[in-house]
Amino acid sequence: MTGRELLMGMTDLDGSILAEAEAFRTEIPVRRFRPALAAAIGAAVLILAGCAYVALTEPEWFGQFFSRWQEQGLSQSQAAFVEENTKVIGQSVTRDGYTLTVESAIADSQTAYIKLRLEAPIWRKLDADQYADNPSLLEDGSWDPILSIQGSGEPIVSLGNWSNVVDEDSKGNAVFILLRLDKNLGMETANFESQIPYRLCIHGLSAYYGDNRKPDGKITDEIFEFIIEFDQINADALEFVDSPIPTNWDGIAVEITSFQLHTMSVFATYSGRADEKGFACIQDAAVVLRDGTRLNISMKEMKTIGPGYSQWYLPGPIVLEEVDYVQLRDGTKLYPPEK
Repeated sequence: MTGRELLMGMTDLDGSILAEAEAFRTEIPVRRFRPALAAAIGAAVLILAGCAYVALTEPEWFGQFFSRWQEQGLSQSQAAFVEENTKVIGQSVTRDGYTLTVESAIADSQTAYIKLRLEAPIWRKLDADQYADNPSLLEDGSWDPILSIQGSGEPIVSLGNWSNVVDEDSKGNAVFILLRLDKNLGMETANFESQIPYRLCIHGLSAYYGDNRKPDGKITDEIFEFIIEFDQINADALEFVDSPIPTNWDGIAVEITSFQLHTMSVFATYSGRADEKGFACIQDAAVVLRDGTRLNISMKEMKTIGPGYSQWYLPGPIVLEEVDYVQLRDGTKLYPPEK
């Protein structure tokens, strides 16, 4: 899928805007992405390259995942963050011969990564490219949420996309899955919080092959329901702008009014344009840590955009105290308040 296709699926952005931004658009290397995204809150899944199964602790597993995503080893502070903030959960539900386990999670107030393990009966091979939760439409026209607050039914994440991450062993009947849940900072939606029970509901488990090997189809109608808590939420945030900062790229000029860095994401606001094109000035920025580690904000890290704002994933978690500066696309450097 191209960067255009993913961006159009994630937003209401007019296609002409992307056409005009062609000079600074990049391709997004994902295997398959189902266009089931909520307008207010998106849920996305990341794919980890296949490898031989090696027994890892939960922090080691997340460390390996983030290392591959940011295409360099984690810095000492990043590794410490993963070690300290990974929560082991270990809840399993078996339905229709399939066992789904919520193994662990790492989260801040804006983004939560949940690692799951799907195991089929020993005679069933899990060889699809994607095992997707098909969201179902309720009678009132809303979507049955994947994640909601227990007891209240208040949806936190309404839709989700799923993909197998890595084959667990040579038996071929188990895969790891990584679900990424997002708060959309451009909308009025709730933060992820600690010590709150959340209902995680997975249903309509289906297999998607992405080619003509086998027909896609549902593998079970059963519902897998869990009650989980993110009791190690990191709510830290750092603001880099106290007065508007001008920046421009390829004829697109804005004044950045806020550049808020979270431990796993970025949220920027800007003035000077009434459309979504201002994201071009944030794309390809880099967060630079004190030890020289660079976390690039590229098109594949885009989370959401709108008139006057954009939100981006960081390819790895960071300790905010270890940030040296942020370098924008035109070379402008933003420094933490103490600098």
